[in-house]
Amino acid sequence: MFAGIPSRENSDGPPTTRPAVKVDGSKRLRHTSHFTDEATPTRKARPAGMMGAEIWVRLAPVADPPPADPAAFSFVALDTRTPYVLDFDGPDGGRNAHYLLKWANTRGEKGPWSETATATVGA
Repeated sequence: MFAGIPSRENSDGPPTTRPAVKVDGSKRLRHTSHFTDEATPTRKARPAGMMGAEIWVRLAPVADPPPADPAAFSFVALDTRTPYVLDFDGPDGGRNAHYLLKWANTRGEKGPWSETATATVGA
């Protein structure tokens, strides 16, 4: 068990559910991403056998829509507990950060992508 997110017993295959993510952008140059499993959104527990959530981000001008292709996103971290804090540099202020997450199990198998979550980086 990892601190912060209790893990259930190992699963028998790749992840089938998606992380649900909410991003708090209320602090200057900082986003705090809170994630849960879409099947149990009121619990902090990862799905059975999951090591954590892969977090991917794409910075873009506010006027640009979120990219449709996950290949446009950059890997940030494999986080084993919610929330995840990401700090930005000064020039990123005023831009949108688009996030995609997916579960990764202890065998390295990946699940489906989350819905895109977007928050503006406070300047």
